[in-house]
Amino acid sequence: MIDTVVLFTGHRVDEPGRTPPRFPPECEMKAQLAIGSLMREIAATAQGPVLGIAGAADGGDILFHEVCDELGIESEVCLALPPPEYVHTSVQDPWTERFRQVLDTHSSVTLEPGAGDVWLRDHEWQLQRAREQHPRRTVLAALLEQGEDDVPGGTSGMVRMAQESGVEVIRLDTREICR
Repeated sequence: MIDTVVLFTGHRVDEPGRTPPRFPPECEMKAQLAIGSLMREIAATAQGPVLGIAGAADGGDILFHEVCDELGIESEVCLALPPPEYVHTSVQDPWTERFRQVLDTHSSVTLEPGAGDVWLRDHEWQLQRAREQHPRRTVLAALLEQGEDDVPGGTSGMVRMAQESGVEVIRLDTREICR
């Protein structure tokens, strides 16, 4: 039985020329260390197995799955779209091989097609998948820039949905991490 489910949401790595920067590529290692520190803390306080749930977009999602691997924590990949479409919308070229590696080494599920915004439905679906585990504790780890506008279907929108569902939210602020 799973004791703790850690959902993860996070910004993608900035595309070249993004102004203002939010998660620049040179911040990757710092973000990975921050995610690792949080996951070690969660695992140390868990009373049983921990399960991670996240997408596989470049940046935070892939880093999350890689950290889970390093720590021996099982994680599940939830794709909002079939892999070829997902890569086209959410994975920049430098991350494509890491995306494939994550899919090759983790269980993965793909959201069924449906009406409405696919990213909003994806967030609802991931929250439901976490609830179905009946964990003692559910946490949303969110790698985002604090104070950003609430965008339904975006990282901040997932934070809002989790809070409204009573899920504990732990924010990792990219402005602090990427200094």
